[in-house]
Amino acid sequence: MADIAKPSQNPGNDGTMAGMLRGVFGKLIQGLDDMLPAQIVSYDRKENRACVQPMIAMVTTEKERITRAQLVSVPVLNIGGGNYMLSFNLKPGDYGWIKASDRDISLYLQNLAEEQPNTRRMHSFEDGLFIPDVMTKYQIADEDVEHAVLQTLDGKTRLAIWPDKVKITAMNGLEVDGPLKVTGDTMLEKRLVVKGRTRLEGGADIDSRPYESHWHGGVDRGQGNTNGPYA
Repeated sequence: MADIAKPSQNPGNDGTMAGMLRGVFGKLIQGLDDMLPAQIVSYDRKENRACVQPMIAMVTTEKERITRAQLVSVPVLNIGGGNYMLSFNLKPGDYGWIKASDRDISLYLQNLAEEQPNTRRMHSFEDGLFIPDVMTKYQIADEDVEHAVLQTLDGKTRLAIWPDKVKITAMNGLEVDGPLKVTGDTMLEKRLVVKGRTRLEGGADIDSRPYESHWHGGVDRGQGNTNGPYA
């Protein structure tokens, strides 16, 4: 005789109208997708599509755990607007959330214009959006606890926005590819190496002395000029 599967119902709902309604609504909600934690399997950054694995399994009435199917070609949230965006190169194993749309959005994703639903599908992860979230796998420097930061997970490279300044930490240096204009006082505490010609306008102080008033004593004045500087 074949085994009979246990019914998917709560015995506490039997025998009353309220229990029956709870059972009906429970079954209705059970068939809807909304939001679950998920993990990146692969990511195409150019197309901004990911294959993700939902991280909450399904359970049968026999208490058997069933892993959910992977979701392919899922759009990834990239925050942006006004010709600006914030983009991350997601790696396999990165965490986040899969959020289901209310209706079929397949035609909209093709055209990015108002469209009608292509099917009658509703509240399905097939029409989902992946929202990246590092969860708790990061380290914030003690001095940045009260500030906004953009950083690596280990905090070794970071840009921190304080109320009165911006602090940048870069293990291998800061590269600026383009002209740089600084309108305020600038202090360098380490060695400065300049490759290319340097022009000073408005004067310069060397060891707290204006170079314009620099002179050497104990020399005889003459009519000739000195040779040029040696390389």
